[in-house]
Amino acid sequence: MHQIYRISIVLSVLLLANHASMALERGFIEKFCISPPHDTLCSQLPFDQADFSSDFNYMLIEKGAQDPFDVFSWQAMVALNWPANVGGVPISGRIGSAPDNPRVWQSFTRRDTLFPPDPAMQACGSSLSEITVLIGDLVQSDRNILVDRDGNPVVYSTYANPVVADFIRANDLNNVAGQDRFTDIKPIGFPQGRLAENGTGNAAAAPSVTLKMAWRILDKDSNVGRYFTRPGKIHIPAARSLNGKPVCQFMTLGLVGIHIAMRTLSGHGNEWIWSTFEHVDNAPVAENARDVNSIYAEELFPGGCAAPTKAISKQYSFFDPNCASCRTNVPPAETWTWAMTAPHARNHDGNKIPGSQIVRCWDIFGSTAAVNDIWADKLKGTVWANYMLISTQWRATDKSPLFENGELPRYLTNLTLESFQQTANNGTCLGCHTTARTASSAPADFVFMMQRAK
Repeated sequence: MHQIYRISIVLSVLLLANHASMALERGFIEKFCISPPHDTLCSQLPFDQADFSSDFNYMLIEKGAQDPFDVFSWQAMVALNWPANVGGVPISGRIGSAPDNPRVWQSFTRRDTLFPPDPAMQACGSSLSEITVLIGDLVQSDRNILVDRDGNPVVYSTYANPVVADFIRANDLNNVAGQDRFTDIKPIGFPQGRLAENGTGNAAAAPSVTLKMAWRILDKDSNVGRYFTRPGKIHIPAARSLNGKPVCQFMTLGLVGIHIAMRTLSGHGNEWIWSTFEHVDNAPVAENARDVNSIYAEELFPGGCAAPTKAISKQYSFFDPNCASCRTNVPPAETWTWAMTAPHARNHDGNKIPGSQIVRCWDIFGSTAAVNDIWADKLKGTVWANYMLISTQWRATDKSPLFENGELPRYLTNLTLESFQQTANNGTCLGCHTTARTASSAPADFVFMMQRAK
């Protein structure tokens, strides 16, 4: 069976040759803004990924096909993190300017505001500035915690843009009864973004966007200047607090990872476009890292993902080069609690929980790395030059035994959001989110927050 799909992939690559060549000639690799002038960074969110042809099946990541998606991801990353007023309207200036202003995404709706109750707001909602990030999530989707080398847990926040939030509210989808009424008539389908079609009268429309962000606690010993930071207020419920009492703590938070999911008309948008970014200081590449096109093996990583054997001088947030005996990519073995004083990750006896030893199992595709270099150079002088796109995942081919959901690249995980799922069969944005359901188990159009309805 695998041999048949190898032959299919070879044929697909041959069919792609002319299309890829044409794509490269369009000059979109340095399209820093979706609208003219393209050579300048801008605050305009791309409403669609239009450099795409659905005439082909893409069973391998190929430069000419992937570059437009990766540029789309970077355009979105810059636009969403542009300084804005309190209403989310971008202000004039540069992406690295106005540090005391909120970013565009800070006008989005927090998930728990859409689907109450909101314990973090109830307990810690007072004295929040316009740029404060309110945190209520202390664990990843698999319920594990990621601990940095300082002994502090990574914390998380999830948002819906106005398109998503308005669709949920307008259709009464934030409660179980409303979800049942809606799905009895038709499946949930969030609005798709599209570009204006000249001569047709079809206007542009903003896409549905959801965000999930991972934040590292930055103390006096952390290299704060290398991170995009926000003041944060973290809610620790009594069940997770070392002293047994609910806690609200102000912290300086540094962004270490972000998922951007956008539903657009093009790019097989029925299943969204998934962009994931990380800070460059997170973790090193594994000694036995695999190329993203190298998926043919009964077991992808026999024995796990190995720590690099060469000497490492760089300081990583989630990897200790001096711990040769540390197992890589395994969650903490101890049940954890949160202490009021650093390090905050403690066991029930109050002892520090060791930092996670994380390595990257899947190497970044060569053309994605090249796009990252171009954008890092353009973002020079801002903290955003310290962030990299891991990949952009999209529906590229028909479902098959090798491509369970037709996603490309086949596997995609963020080390700060899915730290321990890199080798899992569902270690894929699209593959994971295809299981998203409403509170009554109806398909939720890839949006997990729908299951929180009461």
